[in-house]
Amino acid sequence: MARDPISRLSATGDEKAITVAWEKFLAGDGMPDDAVRRMIEDSWRRCLQQGVNPIRRAAPLAVDDDGLHSLQRRHAELIEAAKPVMAQAREFLAESGTMMVLTDPAGVILWVEGDPEAKYNGQNIQLVPGALWDESVSGTNAIGTALASGQPVQICAAEHFCEGIKHWTCSASVIRDPYDGQIIGALDLSGLSGSHNTHCLALAVAGAGRIETRLAALEMEKRARLLDLTLIRNKRWGDSGLVIFDRRGRLVRANERAGLFLNGMGMEIAACAELGIAALADGAARPRHPLPQWMKPDWIEPVIDQEERLGTVLAIPLAPRRPSAAGTASAERAGRSVGDAFGRIVGTSSALNLAKNRARQLARLHVPVLLLGPTGAGKEVFARALHEAGPNTAGPFVPLNCGGMTRELLASELFGYAEGAFTGARRGGMAGKFESAHGGTLFLDEIGEMPLELQAHLLRVLEEGEVYRVGESKPRKVHVRMVAATNRDLRAEVANGNFRMDLYYRLAVTVLRLPALADHKEDIPLLVRHFVEQAACAYAMPAKYPTAEVLAALQGYSWPGNVRELRNVVEGMVLLAEGDELGLDDLPQEMTVAAPLMASTLAPAAPSPRSAASGRLAEAEREAIIAAIQREHGNFTRAAGRLGIAKSTLYEKMKRHGIDRASIGWDRIGYP
Repeated sequence: MARDPISRLSATGDEKAITVAWEKFLAGDGMPDDAVRRMIEDSWRRCLQQGVNPIRRAAPLAVDDDGLHSLQRRHAELIEAAKPVMAQAREFLAESGTMMVLTDPAGVILWVEGDPEAKYNGQNIQLVPGALWDESVSGTNAIGTALASGQPVQICAAEHFCEGIKHWTCSASVIRDPYDGQIIGALDLSGLSGSHNTHCLALAVAGAGRIETRLAALEMEKRARLLDLTLIRNKRWGDSGLVIFDRRGRLVRANERAGLFLNGMGMEIAACAELGIAALADGAARPRHPLPQWMKPDWIEPVIDQEERLGTVLAIPLAPRRPSAAGTASAERAGRSVGDAFGRIVGTSSALNLAKNRARQLARLHVPVLLLGPTGAGKEVFARALHEAGPNTAGPFVPLNCGGMTRELLASELFGYAEGAFTGARRGGMAGKFESAHGGTLFLDEIGEMPLELQAHLLRVLEEGEVYRVGESKPRKVHVRMVAATNRDLRAEVANGNFRMDLYYRLAVTVLRLPALADHKEDIPLLVRHFVEQAACAYAMPAKYPTAEVLAALQGYSWPGNVRELRNVVEGMVLLAEGDELGLDDLPQEMTVAAPLMASTLAPAAPSPRSAASGRLAEAEREAIIAAIQREHGNFTRAAGRLGIAKSTLYEKMKRHGIDRASIGWDRIGYP
């Protein structure tokens, strides 16, 4: 078995062999076979072509103290994310006599942590903040070679290109932006060759991964604050079409009015990212590139919170929509008509109507829609309605559940496969769901379950409109309207490294939240009647309707499985009921406890002292939460801090206490 690089170089003969190979290489006498690893040989050749001085004793300083401070401010988020990771490695660094180094994408050192003696020795070769370790200047080294190759690298002693660094051994891994995968820095472990060990490369890779996870969480927090602020300031923009960009000019979200306006200009919402507004995120007064003729500079406004620029809003002034009474009545009749896909969704509650009205607006836009809601809330029903009411209604509607599939099976289902791509592949290959949905709508349910490796392929298809079958190198053009759905908190999944940030924001340009059944229980009588008649038709049997006591029990139940659970319960009752109507005896056993709720609703019992105290405590907590949010002007991050709880806990408590926009004093219908 081949030995690892460090143990191999611990043999004096091997180190001498590499030194001899290096000398012959510099002299132009060629490279002895198998003298060095291929990666090292490739790096040496790059160094020679770029004119690196092989007798250099140390890396050069790229910036002075003022320049270093400016550079550290520019990469403040990277340093903030890296500091805790580097601090947690102190014990290992002290025991191993090594140091940990953070650099920017150019290879300039930003921060150093580690064993004091190693840091002292590192000064001899300028392993200090401000020094430039790019491969084209300082030769083959873990930092520069990792940045050049984009891969984790370990450079051992004599493998360095420059003579003065050959008594050091180093391991480095690049750090990538969790949004777009661009290299934004490197994390390196360095030490004199006697102290560095084989675990250092693994620690560098793990450390870089943890920094990326922290960066993702930081990005999600900033975007959440950005959306919170635009929600608070919604009234100031009135009926404007709003497009929100993050601090780097990347598209975050757009409302329906902006989408309709841009569609009228022959422009998709996703193209807003290329309008030249990104320069505003850098503090420029105006974008570097000329704005489109239809756009006015004063429509662009920065979003600033506590002296921090969070993003930019493009507010397109549009004439307010004031339909006449006749027009309103006509629209309401149209909403209930047979031809209205959303009018056929059973339910008239305010919560459901809010979702249906927003869905009607989204249906007209050819942009991805992300449906959020608990399991069984009717996400596929809404997805089908979006398709039927959208511009691709003549095309197919193709659903696919991403949960419960292996990576290989899901890849072949999504993208298809070529003949002979794998054992058992169908002769002639198979078209995937993207090809099957060409000209129509692809609905991906449980998108949060998709493996990370496939998320990158999905993003490429969305960006380029081309799909590659498994085992095939020929791209196939597809034109598909994407609707995705999940019951997961994708922001949390991004922060935990389970979902790609770039894919999340590509899917979440338009978001539709569906209410749980517990939030629109007034629709239960209509839903029950619908499911009774549906079951009677499906099984060719008489319709059996529930008694008032049964309806009360159904409305008193919590419905953790939402509308899907209600449908299954009603269908089972219709099939098994022996009488002409559905009575309490026909209820499933787990629901019989809900039956007494009818009586308790009509004649509520006096609360016990304990329950009364509990009620007062809950009400006090509710009032404290509302007061904190109002004091912080709707900034949930600061409100959570004021209450001494996490932001996620604040959201949970708001849901538990039924705190919505109306409770806080905002309009219930607003953006985003």
